[in-house]
Amino acid sequence: MEFIGVIPKDLAVGCLWPQIGALVAAALPYGRGEYTLADIHDGIARGEMFAAGIVNERSEVEFVVTCTVANYPRKRVLYIQYGAGRGGSRAKEALIAAARTLGCDWIETRCRNTVARLYQRAGFDVGYSVAILESNQ
Repeated sequence: MEFIGVIPKDLAVGCLWPQIGALVAAALPYGRGEYTLADIHDGIARGEMFAAGIVNERSEVEFVVTCTVANYPRKRVLYIQYGAGRGGSRAKEALIAAARTLGCDWIETRCRNTVARLYQRAGFDVGYSVAILESNQ
């Protein structure tokens, strides 16, 4: 039976981690060095982050996102850090349910323009662009 939703922490950092880690590793280069794979694993293990996605009937992770909650003075946001795999639009309702359960006002992510178009097809609005100027060079 296929599972779509928040992946229980013990499975995410346990028996499913090799698959989750491989998918997230493919997305890490786009994160500009913000996290390492160990940071993600440890964040999930500590409960500061979580993984959500699609696990098929053969226990294969088809799609995964890693998330955290960002608190601002007036908003609480479910922030998607990394996403990888196929069929992610099928996980939309599970992400909405997680955001509601966590008391979040919205779901957001930073991503490349090509990925933003995929999110738009799933109903996301593009709220703003992120401009980056490296200061350590």
